[in-house]
Amino acid sequence: MSRYPLRIAGSIVGALTAVVSGLVGSGLFTADQGNAVTGVITGLVTLLAAFGVVVSTEQKVTPLADPRNRQGQPLTPAQTTGEALTGEAGSWEADRG
Repeated sequence: MSRYPLRIAGSIVGALTAVVSGLVGSGLFTADQGNAVTGVITGLVTLLAAFGVVVSTEQKVTPLADPRNRQGQPLTPAQTTGEALTGEAGSWEADRG
């Protein structure tokens, strides 16, 4: 994964838009066709960006429904005074680092 995904996406959109503008300028596309292609490009990039955000961040957050550490052990709150120990589950503090 690139360190600067927005730069890459911006470069691709800019290049495609420039190509479409060049085709309109040369007469191979009409202005309406150029606008339609530019709209499709923008829509596709937006869709791919949304999925890219999900894929790239999904592994970096802990789900609230069933939190687990990297080894698959359930995460539980730290034991406080007066509570009985309920099992050998991992804790958030032990899994950092």
